[in-house]
Amino acid sequence: MRLATMEAAAFKRLYPHEYYAKFISEGARPDGRPLGRARPTSVAVGVAGTAHGSALVKVGRTTVMAAVKLEACQPDPERPDVGFIDVVMEFPPMCSASTRPGRPNDESSFIARRIEDALVDSRAVDLKKLSIKEGLWAWRVCLDIYCLDHDGSVLDAGLMAALAALRDTKVPFVAVDDRGKLTYGGVGEKKKKDGDGDDGGGGANESSVEKGEESSMIEVAAAPVAVTTALYRKQLIVDPNAEEEGLADATVTVVMDRSGRLVGVHKPGGIAEASETALMHCVAACKLHYDARAKAIDTAFA
Repeated sequence: MRLATMEAAAFKRLYPHEYYAKFISEGARPDGRPLGRARPTSVAVGVAGTAHGSALVKVGRTTVMAAVKLEACQPDPERPDVGFIDVVMEFPPMCSASTRPGRPNDESSFIARRIEDALVDSRAVDLKKLSIKEGLWAWRVCLDIYCLDHDGSVLDAGLMAALAALRDTKVPFVAVDDRGKLTYGGVGEKKKKDGDGDDGGGGANESSVEKGEESSMIEVAAAPVAVTTALYRKQLIVDPNAEEEGLADATVTVVMDRSGRLVGVHKPGGIAEASETALMHCVAACKLHYDARAKAIDTAFA
């Protein structure tokens, strides 16, 4: 038995495509899943006590954490009534054997852009509701996403973590006086009411705002969900792990909102072109798995 296992491992290392093709020809994968089955997904929120909101998402072995920090800043003069969302994606060296320390890789910037696009294009967060005082103050939502274990479908897990962290975010109470000075946390307002002077509570510059006792939640609508599929020898594989992504002819990620509207279709990897028929199957796979992933996020807040 041990010899057979060693021989299988050697065959897999020497002939990875032939090894994988044996499973695909029987409609299964080396990890035992059928081709169309996604891995188990779990979501936990409030995992980083120093953040205004945070979440940890696991899709199979892939593990991603997202944390939100709020900054009060001056809005864009050309759009004085909206706030900002800035997304940063990081792959620390510990997340996979192929990740090296140093400058951010292309995958990190690609995924960060796709997540930011999904949040803005789907209107998951209304940027106008991030305005504090038109022309004077607005919230900057700094969304930092960390891949702790990279085993495929990182964009899927990253978007889920971003949504859950945003839903978990508590926005401090803030007030702007007649001079444009910002106070937060409710303390400044109480002092003013009690006649204790008009400089209590402390002003907020373009820096992080501490969490106050009085707060509200960020309203998250639309709930865009991403589902990645891999195309391998004309077979469609849902939620590929890292090994499957490496062997695939192409990978396609479809982003869809709760109404079934397409938010984005991305082809982050692979050398082959995805045909129109293949893309339609990828969209169908996203529709099929949307509810399960959206429910995983909702369950974390139940």
